[in-house]
Amino acid sequence: MPLKPPGSDWDVNRCIASAGYVWCEIWGKCLRTWEQACQYPINCLTWNDGCNTCQLLNGEIGGCTEMLCFQQGTPYCMVQTPEMVIDPMPPVINPFIGDGH
Repeated sequence: MPLKPPGSDWDVNRCIASAGYVWCEIWGKCLRTWEQACQYPINCLTWNDGCNTCQLLNGEIGGCTEMLCFQQGTPYCMVQTPEMVIDPMPPVINPFIGDGH
């Protein structure tokens, strides 16, 4: 049996295993798990998998539409959690000073 040249070991999704690539269904692409995690973004509430819209609960799919798509698009986060801005020093209110009158 002849040896395959490096980089020619494609799987059914065209990922090259010898280069460390695995198929990630979430992102719809080959990736190296030490470079990018195969998981939904932590701050994502609504995910589009390239066809269907899904609700995420604690980083897991809660439910999706069931559209029949003829062409798969690029997955992306549609709605993210709002970023909370925390003021490190709340205003100090001194009841003995009043409004200066």
